[in-house]
Amino acid sequence: MAKITILGSGITGMSIASQLPKDSDITILGEFLPGDPMDQRYVSQWAGAIWLGVHTSTPREQKMQLGSFSELWRIAERYPESGARTIEMTEINDYGDKEQVWYQGKVPGFRFLEHHELPRGAKFGMKYQTIVITPPTFICWLRSRLEEQGVKFKRTFVRSLRDLKGMGHDVLINATGFGSVKLLDVEEKRIVPVRQQNIRIRNDQYNRLYIRRGGDGYYSTAFARGDGTVYIGGIKTEGESNFDAIVEQRNIIMRQQHENQPSVFPSPNPLDYDFITDHVGVFPMIRAENGGVRVEKQRLNGQNIVHAYGQEAGGYTFSFGLARQVAQYVNDYLAELPAATSEPIPSKL
Repeated sequence: MAKITILGSGITGMSIASQLPKDSDITILGEFLPGDPMDQRYVSQWAGAIWLGVHTSTPREQKMQLGSFSELWRIAERYPESGARTIEMTEINDYGDKEQVWYQGKVPGFRFLEHHELPRGAKFGMKYQTIVITPPTFICWLRSRLEEQGVKFKRTFVRSLRDLKGMGHDVLINATGFGSVKLLDVEEKRIVPVRQQNIRIRNDQYNRLYIRRGGDGYYSTAFARGDGTVYIGGIKTEGESNFDAIVEQRNIIMRQQHENQPSVFPSPNPLDYDFITDHVGVFPMIRAENGGVRVEKQRLNGQNIVHAYGQEAGGYTFSFGLARQVAQYVNDYLAELPAATSEPIPSKL
């Protein structure tokens, strides 16, 4: 039986566990665990959580995203209690080209919008079916499923991957995200924090997923989760990791959504709605020019390591597809022959 340790208890670590051989002895370690009180440092618990194809993706990353789409779609259809559900996406783009939309024709119901369907200033747009997730519900559901399969969860804090060598695993998976910056034997310097400020309101009548991408970092989104709340964004700022909400940004967010969907959001003032909270998250990104999402093997301190991190806010978009690549690397390690020895093997005769 293979023994595998996963450092990182977010959506990446747990989706990896779900794709490993079922007869493995798997332990997931994390400073935070599914079911904990809400904490902005627990990125997977605090994410927006939809499947949204990343336009500037390599073919390798596109394969991961589509692999995740298929698994999330299956979960949404079979397990509504998971907090994942299918929904129609309206995606508006004020810049770029249709050719960048690599997932056209690959996700259900995809079509480009006609010119008369586009708002003023938009270059192109599309509709398609995708998945929206309520993260606190989903990660607890996934933990329960994994525990039913024998996966163990343990709370821990480590300063380096070397600290875990004594666990006796065949493979150690590093799915720590921001933790990879501080691990003493990793010290990932390519990760850039990306701060996203959003808001959440309560509106159980809204059942849409709308995104508009503009120049100079503009994006406006409003999508209905399955718990009667609407996640509205947002302001993205690279290089910042401050979790404090900025009132001016809150007002900008609501004004943008009012301008995009005035029939649904008739007021630009967020306090005119059943306002729940500001929703500020910070996500770890590795820019494309620095290699993009890191999924690779490394032998380190006598351990077989697989690294898996750097998706920014795309943890759910990459999740199960990235996990399949990690599982392949794990199988590569497990298929290796034992090191040759110069000592003769004693005969049993």
